[in-house]
Amino acid sequence: MQSSVPVLIGLIVAATLMAMAAKRMRLPYSVALVAGGMAIAVSGLLPVVPRLAPETVFLVCLPALLFEGGISADVQGIRANAIPIAVLAVVGTGIAIGVTAVALHAFLDLPWIAALLLAALMGGTDTVSILFTFRRLVVPSRLSGIMSGETLFNDGATLVAYAAIAGVLTEGVAPAPGPMAGGLLWSTVGGAAIGLALAAVGSMLVRRTEDPLAELMATTAIAYGAYTAANEVGVSGAIAAVSAGLVVGATARAHLPPQSRIALSSFWEYVAFGVNTFLFLLIGLSTDPVSIGSHIGEILAGFACVLGGRAAAIYVPFLFVRWLRPAHWVPMRWQHVFVYGNIKGALAVALALGLPPETPERQVLVDVAFGVSFVSLVFQGSTLPVVVRWLGLSLHDPVALGLGEQQARLVAARAARQELDQLFASGLVPRSGYDQLRSDYQVEIARAERTLRSLHERHLAHGAMLLLATRRRLVDAERTAVGAAQRAGLVPTDAADRVLAELDDEVLRIERVLAGEAPTEGR
Repeated sequence: MQSSVPVLIGLIVAATLMAMAAKRMRLPYSVALVAGGMAIAVSGLLPVVPRLAPETVFLVCLPALLFEGGISADVQGIRANAIPIAVLAVVGTGIAIGVTAVALHAFLDLPWIAALLLAALMGGTDTVSILFTFRRLVVPSRLSGIMSGETLFNDGATLVAYAAIAGVLTEGVAPAPGPMAGGLLWSTVGGAAIGLALAAVGSMLVRRTEDPLAELMATTAIAYGAYTAANEVGVSGAIAAVSAGLVVGATARAHLPPQSRIALSSFWEYVAFGVNTFLFLLIGLSTDPVSIGSHIGEILAGFACVLGGRAAAIYVPFLFVRWLRPAHWVPMRWQHVFVYGNIKGALAVALALGLPPETPERQVLVDVAFGVSFVSLVFQGSTLPVVVRWLGLSLHDPVALGLGEQQARLVAARAARQELDQLFASGLVPRSGYDQLRSDYQVEIARAERTLRSLHERHLAHGAMLLLATRRRLVDAERTAVGAAQRAGLVPTDAADRVLAELDDEVLRIERVLAGEAPTEGR
């Protein structure tokens, strides 16, 4: 134990330096950590090289990462893009596993059960590299919202499918489509129910705590409690953790005071960063270059199979979406990003290491999973920004940056003024202080509004696109209201369908303009 302490300290220092170097070189820190970890392992600098343990990922890291993804998610964006996200995370995951398994069986000559297992464990997406790219490059908000929402639910769908296939292997019987589909549905619905129930109860406690430190402890208990409870009853702990995070995040934004929201956000952001840092570093440390080199052909073929499965999972479902629900279709350039941005991460490696010893071709599966994840993280992770720019989806320009800065100032000042009004109404701020502070914020708001108005007048195209993006969000609100009125029986179904069809047409026209396509009449 004592000898492991200097190793741990050394890894912390190394990870910090690598993250700093990655920022300076404008690379995703996941790429720098994986490459640096492999370099440390090969160089022999450490007396004892730690390895990535599956139980560490499943019991310690995964609940925190999934819960943090839920608690920081844009719930309104997920609701507005529910159909594309569901297509990617559910239908797309199933197609990707099936097509990838067929390709692996054909090109790597793997047994069917081994091909299915490898396809299932490679089904997840690394959220860190995606978010890094979208934060560095300003892309259309709906594009980033759909991909962020998909990565949030993709891991849960992957784990459910992996558990079902691994269960078939353990039982030693041929998979039956009906029972397997029923098991997948039960695992998903049961996990969501447990996560929502525990988060609802926990959120009530968090709202009454009135102590930021106790709130952090409570949310930690909710995250790990939902994950563990779901696993104990045989349903998806991943889905439970994501569902719990969504509920707690929505509750925090609606009911907690600003200081508690800031503390909660900062805490879970740090947890996610720390967990991801060590996961990526351990992937590099655990990667055996000799073993991977002996399977370089299988790794490259496996990478091509995974990429092909992802392409089928994107292009085929969205063909049907364009025919059936054109308002929810996404442009082809976005679909290319969905395909290329399917970067693999620590989950695939952990699932590979957790394969039972009796798994057919286990060593080949582990080496291929390590190799494909390494190639994906380093190659796709470092070139994704180039692909996004090449497709013309980067909106980063001085005018957009200036508009965004003034919008941020306006949002911040108005939020502060609203909070100040509430504090004054509660008697926590004296009249003299209230008048002075409110006057300061009024000046800040007026300055930001004046600057925004001037920018809009000088750059009419940007103002028009901003107005269109705002209208797009408002149409989503209209569609939600009409759908709710229809379900409540307040509006006849035929009338609601007619209005929804008109709104769908408008959404489609707006999306084409925002995506840079030429507008067309009708559908």
